[in-house]
Amino acid sequence: MERVKIVLRSLLALALAIIAIPLMNLAGSALAAPLKLPPGGDARLAYDLLWVFLAGFVGSALMVGVAAVAKTAHAWAIFALYLVLDVVVTVLAWDDFPLWFTLACVLTLPLQVWLGWWLAFKRGVRGEE
Repeated sequence: MERVKIVLRSLLALALAIIAIPLMNLAGSALAAPLKLPPGGDARLAYDLLWVFLAGFVGSALMVGVAAVAKTAHAWAIFALYLVLDVVVTVLAWDDFPLWFTLACVLTLPLQVWLGWWLAFKRGVRGEE
């Protein structure tokens, strides 16, 4: 029964991490209007990049924090998943965004995941290393 609980917590952690990405980006979009940010341009892309970063950070923190064991392995798993998704989106949208934006989305990924992992451990949510 304990093994089932561990597997279910891992699946819940993964689901929360995946759900965090669009929810955080939707929150950023919802806040853009009250902040009177224009819909295009470099300032808006920088703002959107902040929310992309926060989405990866929050998703990583959820993945590591909710996992019952092997928290570092979970951080590596979410990093790999995010990396695949980032590369696919970057290739598909290469012509839609400036180079600095697409590269920043991929290059900040290790920091996003590391901060999420660090936050989960900093808060005392430790498991098997």
